[in-house]
Amino acid sequence: MKIDDLLYGPQGIKRNGLLGKTAASPGGVDFHKLLEEQLQGVAPAAPTQEMAPLTPMVNVSPALRVEGLSLSESAIEDLESFGEALKNKTHSAADLAPYVDAMEEKAVGMLSVREQLPPGDQLGALLDRVATVTYLEAAKYRRGDYSA
Repeated sequence: MKIDDLLYGPQGIKRNGLLGKTAASPGGVDFHKLLEEQLQGVAPAAPTQEMAPLTPMVNVSPALRVEGLSLSESAIEDLESFGEALKNKTHSAADLAPYVDAMEEKAVGMLSVREQLPPGDQLGALLDRVATVTYLEAAKYRRGDYSA
């Protein structure tokens, strides 16, 4: 077997004389020519529209933001602890109650901070998500999903 057979295949692709350049065999497709034709037929991109101006940030006290972040972080830690407690088969349903109580307290705290934030605030969206998950897990426990 020749090296040319390995490099250019049995379909008869031949060199143009330049390293790396090939031409299609008779009856084949010349992809370079096809690409050039397509590029010539492409219309220029339409100008992009300007982005809508960002809404100005409403003055929210840094202490409120820190409190919201702390509550959400603490709630996530409580959820992780609750998950670890659920994995432990020696815990009874009553052993899980302190975790659930803590999660419910955090959910209420996050919602009270959320009420003090302006609509559309990113911290508010985070607090909504974390409070929702926290509340749902507590509701599942209260409903009896984790006892049996």
